[in-house]
Amino acid sequence: MNKFNSEHERRGGRPTICLIIEGAYPYIVGGVSVWVHQLISELSDFQFLLWTVVPERDQPYRFELPRNVVGVREVSLADKLRFTPRRRLHKKQWQEIFRFHERLEKGAPEGFDRFCWQFSPDNPRALGPENWFRDLESWQLLRNRYNRNHPVTPFVDYYWGWRAIHIPLFLLMQAKVPEADLYHAISTGYAGMLGAKAKIETGKPFLLTEHGIYAKEREIEVNQSDIFPGYQKRMWKKSFHGLARIAYTYADRIIALFRQNQEIQIQLGAPAEKCMIIPNGVPVKEFLQLKRKTSGNPAVGFIGRIVSIKDIKTFLLGARIIKDRFPDARFYIIGPQDEEPEYYKELLMLVDILELKESAIFTGKVDVKEYLPRLDVLCLTSVKEAQPLSLIEAMLAGVPIVATKVGDVPDILQSDGIVVPPKSPEKLAEGVIKFLTDQPFREGCIQRARERAKEIYDRDRLMNRYRSLYQEYLERREAAWRA
Repeated sequence: MNKFNSEHERRGGRPTICLIIEGAYPYIVGGVSVWVHQLISELSDFQFLLWTVVPERDQPYRFELPRNVVGVREVSLADKLRFTPRRRLHKKQWQEIFRFHERLEKGAPEGFDRFCWQFSPDNPRALGPENWFRDLESWQLLRNRYNRNHPVTPFVDYYWGWRAIHIPLFLLMQAKVPEADLYHAISTGYAGMLGAKAKIETGKPFLLTEHGIYAKEREIEVNQSDIFPGYQKRMWKKSFHGLARIAYTYADRIIALFRQNQEIQIQLGAPAEKCMIIPNGVPVKEFLQLKRKTSGNPAVGFIGRIVSIKDIKTFLLGARIIKDRFPDARFYIIGPQDEEPEYYKELLMLVDILELKESAIFTGKVDVKEYLPRLDVLCLTSVKEAQPLSLIEAMLAGVPIVATKVGDVPDILQSDGIVVPPKSPEKLAEGVIKFLTDQPFREGCIQRARERAKEIYDRDRLMNRYRSLYQEYLERREAAWRA
């Protein structure tokens, strides 16, 4: 399905950036989607075309698209493969496909351009699903890989696992690349593969930004899944790692939010010379101008979605310890509650068990700027994070922080907050009590954290880095074309 803003067709002369997005904007509310919306809104001197990978078509939008979004192109993983009359392929075509699989197995996907050509709609002898699933050569490739990697697995099970992995990839290979001046994928995986395909077919710049490390995130999901047997888990994980290497190889620039993620990208095959860091940012002035509104009783807060990965149970267990020291303390759990309703019910039960019913306040979805001035300490108890913006907002608002050692948290806080191990309510409570009882330590952390956040995490400045990056590669492309 193609959806276009009729008032803003791509005729205005502004460069068009194709954002390639999987499972996020504009259909899902979350950190990545908010970032995409901000990027588009801030960079109004560009037009944006959204190329989205979705589980199925015609999902409702959760965002009102900015006026400089000129279209949305969807690639649905629920679509059926397009079969065409069966062609007889040249032996060299199959040899190229065999060689690419061999190289990718060794971590070297540089031949993806030649492999990609075998599927291109512009190739009069393009390989189609009728070849991939019916030709003898494809069967031989499959048998060879089975004998090498999974000889003790029943072949019929291996075949269906292999087929489930490859059908989405075929759908991507059959997708037509939309016209744009620059392509920017917001993850590896399927979006990164489309970015590499766009780079190969158009020769135009391809940038890649990873908020989390997609291959690692999918690896965790696969490991935790009960759906796949062990050998299929290995197949899926190898597939996602292969897609990451393809995206890293063909991207002109590879952007991470913070140093730790950049190091993981390089370990997974990203060329170090292509890598750079652009952190997320916040509207600094809005949070600097917040005025404190403390009530006199200690107020400790958590900000985030009410989901299990945020480990709010540890926050409540820590709250029980804090309340024993400060009986009048209040604990604010600030964030939407509808994403994991069963987990929210478990939290309400835990509040009753811990006798915190009069002290623990679930606010639901609210404007955090109304609650930050009330807090004496902010806690983050997540077991997994990338770069939590709630910490940066709290730093600017003058709220000291106790947070778990996950993602970019240590680099954000440095020595200006207290970092504790995940799932340690005792350490969490100890950190909160430190801030509530040691005023010089508290004031020193607040002052240093605020100054550093102003310097590093100004959203306007960081969005300008993307503007400069777009302009740099568009100018390079223009210069190469004129030459």
